[in-house]
Amino acid sequence: MNKLIPIILITLICIQNVIGQNDIIINNWDKIVIHDVYVGWSYFDNKFQIEKEDLLLTSLEKPDSIIKKVDPKLINEIVGLLQNNGESDLSKESMSFFEKDSLWLDQNAAKLWKEYRKNWKTTKEIDSIAIGAIKDVRKANKIAISLQGSNRTDDYPFVFIQLINKNDTLSASSNGQYPYMLPWHIKKHKVYNSRLSELIAELLPDKVPTNKERLSGKNFNYHFINEFYREFINDKENYLEARNKYSRTFKLLEKEFEIKRAEIVDMSSIEWGGDFGRRCLEMSLKDSIVSKKIEFYTIFGTNKIMNSPKTILYKKDKLINRLKLNPVYNYTLKCDNCLGEIHWVNSKSLSKEAENSFKEDLADNGIDKNKYNGRYKDAIFYELTENRDTETSFSRWIFLKDGTLILWEYRGNYLMAFPKGFFESKGYICKEIVLK
Repeated sequence: MNKLIPIILITLICIQNVIGQNDIIINNWDKIVIHDVYVGWSYFDNKFQIEKEDLLLTSLEKPDSIIKKVDPKLINEIVGLLQNNGESDLSKESMSFFEKDSLWLDQNAAKLWKEYRKNWKTTKEIDSIAIGAIKDVRKANKIAISLQGSNRTDDYPFVFIQLINKNDTLSASSNGQYPYMLPWHIKKHKVYNSRLSELIAELLPDKVPTNKERLSGKNFNYHFINEFYREFINDKENYLEARNKYSRTFKLLEKEFEIKRAEIVDMSSIEWGGDFGRRCLEMSLKDSIVSKKIEFYTIFGTNKIMNSPKTILYKKDKLINRLKLNPVYNYTLKCDNCLGEIHWVNSKSLSKEAENSFKEDLADNGIDKNKYNGRYKDAIFYELTENRDTETSFSRWIFLKDGTLILWEYRGNYLMAFPKGFFESKGYICKEIVLK
């Protein structure tokens, strides 16, 4: 019994210390103001307040209009998180920003995938691939960090909360578009803490339009798995569908190529033409003997007699031989962060539809659309993508058989070794380039 007395005393002292700390936090504010706004598919502009004296949530404009009594424990936790904030460590596992970890992934992967695909045809093979991918914590962290910020131009939520006392005001704001609305901006710091979002959501009323559901993380699982699907599963599913349906084509091409990507698509675009989509097989092929930096972007009609994939096997070496002295092609080979794509549609590189689209762009630039008539035979349609630091440059080229280099399209802030600002405009510029 004597041994228990010191233990009880220590426990009571610890409890008193905790209560005292909580009281300090609770008492370090006089008023909380919440500005809750949405502009987009709908509109609302709410202003709420909570006075320390009564812990009642009311309208800021009508303080006599009581909405609800607020739990002091809820206020205590919010105030604590706001006051003890700091820049979130983005090197940490980003799943932790949403209070989730590898155990949560292991326990919920199958359920998450099943719910996501409940109205969508699937196979055991893709189910196995998807569930395995979702359990990969490195992949999950990559997806989790993408579920923050704002990038859509038709969706503008905004929440602004102020912790006010006689001497100071502490503010936190968010305009995040994803569930939980991360990050929070507090004292010029970005704070990734979904718990803070959940707590603020609990403050908001239920019976008026607010950002409550978004703050509470509604539909987080859907967004998480949807981004997972787009990043890690979609291409694999498309590949498997194409491989299973066109196994002979795969076996034929795999003799000389690594098939990087394959998809069955309905295409009525620059590469195919027509008013309605036509079934075709879109593939990215790589021949490591040629270069790891060069891919053949191919489109074949699904009528094997009229649109045989054998054409790329027959013409590949001729295409590469013609490019050996091409300065854009050679730049690609020497560039560490470049990818060059040679287009191939059924039996040639520059399809008739691509040619017609190029002529339209010539006319849009004030150039005679018939300028290159008679010179398109055996032209090569080529795309160059280059990454430098965090920026990407994209250019689309037409290489005529007579050696003329036409820069059809240019996007980015740099291009190859050209001086910055060399090109006056971007987009579909249709400009002849002289390179040595």
